[in-house]
Amino acid sequence: MFSKEELDCFRNHLHEINDSNSFPEECEFQLFLDKSLSTLENESPSYRPVGSDCKPGGLLDFSSEKIPSIIVPDIHARADFLLKLLDFKIEDESVLSLLNEKKIFVICVGDAFHSEMRGYERWIAAYKDWSMDVYAGQPMQEEMKENISTLMIIMELKNNFTENFHFLKGNHENIFNESCHGNLAFRKFVQEGSMCCDFIRQVYGDVILHLISLWEKALPVCALFYDFAVSHAEPACCFSRKQIVDYHKNDDVVLGLTWTANDAAEKGSVKKLFKNLNPSAKRSGVLWFGGHRPVKDGKYLLRQDGTYLQLHNPNEMNVAIVVPEKKFNPEIDIKSVL
Repeated sequence: MFSKEELDCFRNHLHEINDSNSFPEECEFQLFLDKSLSTLENESPSYRPVGSDCKPGGLLDFSSEKIPSIIVPDIHARADFLLKLLDFKIEDESVLSLLNEKKIFVICVGDAFHSEMRGYERWIAAYKDWSMDVYAGQPMQEEMKENISTLMIIMELKNNFTENFHFLKGNHENIFNESCHGNLAFRKFVQEGSMCCDFIRQVYGDVILHLISLWEKALPVCALFYDFAVSHAEPACCFSRKQIVDYHKNDDVVLGLTWTANDAAEKGSVKKLFKNLNPSAKRSGVLWFGGHRPVKDGKYLLRQDGTYLQLHNPNEMNVAIVVPEKKFNPEIDIKSVL
């Protein structure tokens, strides 16, 4: 636990990462990625059960804990979203202070990289460069500065508040832009997945690419709490607890919790899966939270007869605050951190 002075220094450090105009040096970045990977690989089995491969599994289990949780939707290179969240106050105490005191959980649903519509013109300009084999031109440098700063802030929070800050794997955690291990190659406006991979390879090389990929694959895909659960996307079907813990051997689990399109999930998958994971829970209404597909109008979208809440509005900075044993009201309990 940080002292007040240490916590202020840590906050300033995060802002310096975001404000810097330069990329981290390769050696420094490699050491930092090594440390961040080690954090994930050594998470306590008390809340992250070990899979049959003897590595931390795909499930975070805090079902016995009764402290409030903040659910953060897709980030997409918005480091300022995270920084504003840390300063956001709940009953006159900042989220950063609550994390430091282990009084709250913060769960990000994933997708650290790739700016969305706000970066459209930049992506188009960067694609013109990329098409001519210019992988690190000015537009792409601007995009990747945001991506890497966001990634480093996420890693710093995880490294320092390991049990209370969590970042789940999203479909954009795929630095190699591969179509395997439950991943699918990504493109939206242009060839964003390939362009980010080529930038990292040219600027840093294959070692950094490999470390980022290892970190992505070490991320959990599902978080279970006292009376709700979280994943990046709507659960595609009902998986067993063992399948989720053993996600490294079950590509369908990774795919089914990170890539599900609207209206593609099996009917009732949320209720069935939640009951599998937490049969004693008695919450009604919203049982599961996720992001993935954007909500274009309003703060949220309810799916699966109101049991699944989709939170991601890329034009806003909203989070869901969930209190155990209190019925979640999206009109009141979804807050803007601005």
